[in-house]
Amino acid sequence: MADTKDHFEGILVSRPKNIEELADPFRRGKDRPITVTLTVSTFDVDQIANILPSTGADFLMVDLHLEGATVEKVFRIREKADYPVCLVGLVEPATNKADAVADSGLDELYHLPFTPAIIQRMVRELPGVIKDTQSNWGKGAWNVAPDMVRKAARSAGGAPWERQSIGVWSPKGGVGKTFLATEIAVALSNIGGRSCAIVDANMNGGHVKLRLGFDNHDRQRSIVNAANIYRLEGGPGNPEAIQKALREEMFLKVGGQGNLRMLAGVESMIEAQHDALATEAGYQFAQDMMEHLKRHYEFVMVDLGSSTNVGVHRGVLIKLDTVLIVAEPGLTSINDSRTGANLLEQIGIPRDDIKLVVNKWLPDVGLSIKAASANANLSVAGLVPFDATGNVTRAENEGISYVAKHASSTRNPSYTRKTLDGLVEIASRFYPPIGYAWKQRKGQREKSGILGGLFAHG
Repeated sequence: MADTKDHFEGILVSRPKNIEELADPFRRGKDRPITVTLTVSTFDVDQIANILPSTGADFLMVDLHLEGATVEKVFRIREKADYPVCLVGLVEPATNKADAVADSGLDELYHLPFTPAIIQRMVRELPGVIKDTQSNWGKGAWNVAPDMVRKAARSAGGAPWERQSIGVWSPKGGVGKTFLATEIAVALSNIGGRSCAIVDANMNGGHVKLRLGFDNHDRQRSIVNAANIYRLEGGPGNPEAIQKALREEMFLKVGGQGNLRMLAGVESMIEAQHDALATEAGYQFAQDMMEHLKRHYEFVMVDLGSSTNVGVHRGVLIKLDTVLIVAEPGLTSINDSRTGANLLEQIGIPRDDIKLVVNKWLPDVGLSIKAASANANLSVAGLVPFDATGNVTRAENEGISYVAKHASSTRNPSYTRKTLDGLVEIASRFYPPIGYAWKQRKGQREKSGILGGLFAHG
């Protein structure tokens, strides 16, 4: 489906009494870029999923007050149809249903009944939304189980989570920092439905953009340009400098949904020597950047380089709520984590804010979780089992989030399921409803952690 297409056809699923009213503005011959070619008055996941590919519909418009219609089931239709149909919700304002779907991750949401103003909005907005959905298909974070997450959040009571900034760090490279940072960010935004920013602050040369499919992005949208704008606007001497530096246009939208934004990193260590990022300038920019992002996003995830002497790294580190140190399941890597934690303490980060994550975990390597915790002198935030299928590397080479690609599938091999469980377990430490929803979706009884108590927190 080429971006040059300027007319889009779709299916309307609605209550019988409303079908004529809703379909009429978009019938053929109305000379509008949006046409409803088929109407359906009952909500049946399998039936609609079978109809979609045969019609080639560009969008699916669903009246969410129709009996049986839920956001979760609407996403299931797209999963079954397996092509980039744009999901449009219709809901009556000031109702419980409206509150429930407001942040559900649908591609677009409009209020009922249709007024001339709403119709004009749809005519103006929907073509761009449909193109965005199609161009980003398969690249990022599709929402997995929004209804379950909301129910879990309510059952957990009140405020089961807090805004948090999380950094992923290691004293050595090659242990999976970028993988962990991107996948936790995707889990928080995709499964959890939270607003999340992921920042590539690795001054050794970051790769977050490659993992998320942005190898040919606009180079002006990066941490280098943001820092330079901050400097030119007066830096810490001008309260508006960081707002101008981190305006919305500076971030790349991940996938086809609205919850995850990325600030791309430097291309190389040479770029990291830019006057706006080097030494004290970079340190001050990083601090103000973190303060700004924490005010504007529910979760901020940062991928960091290994040195604590780099201004940007240090400026970010001292503003984080949690630092996840990543290690592989060998004693050498585990002991490096202990040394790294000591370095972080020396720059003022409380040890209680530093947690260990063991990546590429294998069950029979002769090292228990308890031993890993003792050797690193750190509490363990989680372990991510090794996926022997190669799916992690495949996703990386395709520029697709591993979680976004596999979390909605019910046909994953056992290795992939276990790796997903490990990633979700870590994400659920920061937003617990993800864990509850994940277990419900798998049909498991409530247990003390996704891995069934395989390790103890703290």
